[in-house]
Amino acid sequence: MAPRPLRVINHHNPMQPYRVDYQPQLLEEAVLLAMRSHEDEPLFRWERDQIYVRFETEEREAAFQQLHLSWFDILRMGEPLQECFETWPLLREATQRCLIMKARTPKEAGAELYAAAEGFTAGNDAAPTLLIQLTPGLLHQPAALLAFLRHELLHVVDMLDPHFDYTPDFPTSYAGPAYDHLLRGRYAVLWDVIVEGRMLQHGWVPLSAREKQFSSFKRAFQGSEEKLAESFAHFFDRNSHTHHELVEFAQHPEKWLGREKPESSSRGRCAICHFPTFRLASASMLAQEVQARIQQDYPAWNATQLVCQQCADLYESRVDMA
Repeated sequence: MAPRPLRVINHHNPMQPYRVDYQPQLLEEAVLLAMRSHEDEPLFRWERDQIYVRFETEEREAAFQQLHLSWFDILRMGEPLQECFETWPLLREATQRCLIMKARTPKEAGAELYAAAEGFTAGNDAAPTLLIQLTPGLLHQPAALLAFLRHELLHVVDMLDPHFDYTPDFPTSYAGPAYDHLLRGRYAVLWDVIVEGRMLQHGWVPLSAREKQFSSFKRAFQGSEEKLAESFAHFFDRNSHTHHELVEFAQHPEKWLGREKPESSSRGRCAICHFPTFRLASASMLAQEVQARIQQDYPAWNATQLVCQQCADLYESRVDMA
């Protein structure tokens, strides 16, 4: 899937071949937000008004773009991204350009890699495009933007790092789409854990980040508190993890979280995801709508079979969103 065609303006050092392109609409809205109550707002408004006086209708759009770009530089709104590029040179070395566009909602904000038709894998000769989606409100707040970019772009650094050996093709299983969705969710939790761990080592996030990530880890995986803490520390406190390692843990957490006698420490296996679990829910604990959704995906499932809390939560959320 390629980025949607956009009219962009080029914003980069002319002595440097790497391109950073901002969507004009994003720049305009971010600058307008930044100039509200700014000490130079009267000057900015006067310059905008002059465009209507000095330029014909067909020339005004380009003039407005140039004005907003000029004030973008004056306000130093590009510095957080530049700092990230300096922290991780790989971002520019392994991508052909950076395209920054407006996110329609805060949930869509993030960073991705878009590659050629053959797809992206670490070490691929076809350099991908770095796509960053931001809201105007985020773009004009330097501190918040820097924190956001560090978190998002460290994921991208992993994707570009040959040692991490990232591949977008997550393995599928025989258990069906709900199980695959669960695995991807667990993988995402693990990836955030190793990202936030490195950010804490650099002093970029508060100490409370550790407890926050541990809480997410415990919601995604089941086990004794001791085993969970031990496995979490392995990912959060250490570096040099790999994509394969995260996938393996997401698929088979029982290898790390199980005890010497699994039958004495676990109530059994979930009838849907087949993971050993400490918490199983009976059908009587599930709403009729939830049971019906489970049976749509798993016709062989019946109310006598127990499911784990994660699968129950997954199907309850799907019913709520329907």
